Amino acid sequence: MTTASSAGQGNRLHVGDFKKMILGAKQFFDREIDTINALNVFPVPDGDTGTNMSMTLEAAVEGTLSYEGQSIGELSEIVASKALMGARGNSGVILSQILRGIAHGLRKKDYISPAELSKAFQYGVVYAYRAVSKPVEGTILTVAREMARGIRTAVRKGENLFGSMEEAIRSGKKALDQTTDMLPALKEAGVVDAGGLGLLVFIEGCLFSLKRSVSEIAQHTSSLVTKNISLSSSASAVSGRLEPFNIENPYCTEVIVKNKEGKFQALEKELHQLGDSLIFAADNRAVKIHIHTASPGTVLQAALQYGTLHDIKIDNMLDQHEKAHGRSSSPENTIILPGTIPQEKGETGIISVSFGEGFREIFLSLGADEIVFGGQTMNPKVEDLLSAVENLPQQRAIILPNNKNIIMVAEQVKTLTNKKVEVLKTKTLPEGLAALLAFNSNRKIEENIDAMIESMDRVKSGMVTFATRDATVQGEIIKGGQFLGLSGSKIISAGNEISDTALALAEELLTPDSDIITLFYGEEIKRREASELVKIIEAEYPAIDVELHYGGQPIYYYIFSVE
Repeated sequence: MTTASSAGQGNRLHVGDFKKMILGAKQFFDREIDTINALNVFPVPDGDTGTNMSMTLEAAVEGTLSYEGQSIGELSEIVASKALMGARGNSGVILSQILRGIAHGLRKKDYISPAELSKAFQYGVVYAYRAVSKPVEGTILTVAREMARGIRTAVRKGENLFGSMEEAIRSGKKALDQTTDMLPALKEAGVVDAGGLGLLVFIEGCLFSLKRSVSEIAQHTSSLVTKNISLSSSASAVSGRLEPFNIENPYCTEVIVKNKEGKFQALEKELHQLGDSLIFAADNRAVKIHIHTASPGTVLQAALQYGTLHDIKIDNMLDQHEKAHGRSSSPENTIILPGTIPQEKGETGIISVSFGEGFREIFLSLGADEIVFGGQTMNPKVEDLLSAVENLPQQRAIILPNNKNIIMVAEQVKTLTNKKVEVLKTKTLPEGLAALLAFNSNRKIEENIDAMIESMDRVKSGMVTFATRDATVQGEIIKGGQFLGLSGSKIISAGNEISDTALALAEELLTPDSDIITLFYGEEIKRREASELVKIIEAEYPAIDVELHYGGQPIYYYIFSVE
């Protein structure tokens, strides 16, 4: 197998070198996850860019470790395929497409020259741009394009492998710095594009890793993968040792809290009152929390008092438990919205991304065939949606992503299955519900798509959540811990009381043309509190129908749907 010296000569890149690049770059990248995640413009719980890219790279690492051949072309195809299946969020999908384009450029090759690597990277940029329906300057695409230009210029000057990659990185850094002025949101926040930084860190990691021994990197990466699996599976491990699955605490919640003072003792005591299976691993600046709880929002609110929140992850273990045992919700627990009847199964199956037990039951009652658990902070991967499509008895499927950061992930499924798949660009759960209400199993799929788009376009959505950190957004100063009312990409209201913030958001969403507002209250809100809010809205808007339903969603205290 090729050693570090072959790459060091700068003439050829062999399969061993490519392995080092992928394995080492993952290690290199993970050291910068928090830095990349911190670049999010909105100070709200979100599907963080760094986390999504890291999980995408983790899938690529699995493919790398499993390959024992000698063809750089074969390995690159495996890496690209694994990355695509494991891609999460827009940034993860774009990264997987860059790897896919590189694989196209390396196919059928046992080794490559710097010029061939440059050409492969050009393909990576082309594939990345193709994956985005409306490319925007000032994003990861801009950085990728300028890196490709940099490596091409270096190769034309006769630079070797290292020199070419160094020039690509210099060009990428220059482009990244310019992203701040390309997008107003980045300029206001005073940050660069998170995805662009992620790509730059990845390529820097590739170059750095070429100077190390492949056996050293592989051994270290294997231990890291094992460690990550152990950590992510800690819920099952702890539950298996201590007690059976506890229906009273169905949400497996993980979060990292950072605080320069490192004082977390009081937090640990507080968390013991909020659930079970607590794992509390702290050092002098951060703590990794894992807990099974009935109220993940309460856990996050408690943690927020002790520092900044990072890498939030929430899983509904009830969904996982039912899936593992081949169970589905019982008929007596099915929720039917007023004025609706369950859909009969037709030639087209409906897959909806959703989180919150109430929303799950509502989508199922309206005719959804498969529910993929996911949303903010918990973006599903491509493989999750593909499995849902393949599980359908129908040969046609419509996917409702219900989150802007999942749309691109859903789009990838089209090329991975023989079934006919359509993706509606639903960006919120209310849009998904509106689209589903317009679905008629007796219509052709094309007719359904038109009707569903028309229905979802009539809906305005709003959400009440909390600020994870101090920030200035749209000229307004936001304090960490404040409650926020969001609509689309705008912060409509901010306050210290949930009900006041929610009411201000509702007032902004409602217009003289509004007929109905539906409130979906989350797992942190008691029905009595939600009913009081409904009474206030009814009193102020007597001509508008107000409905209340349990959504059970974490993160968001209320989700509003206005038509």
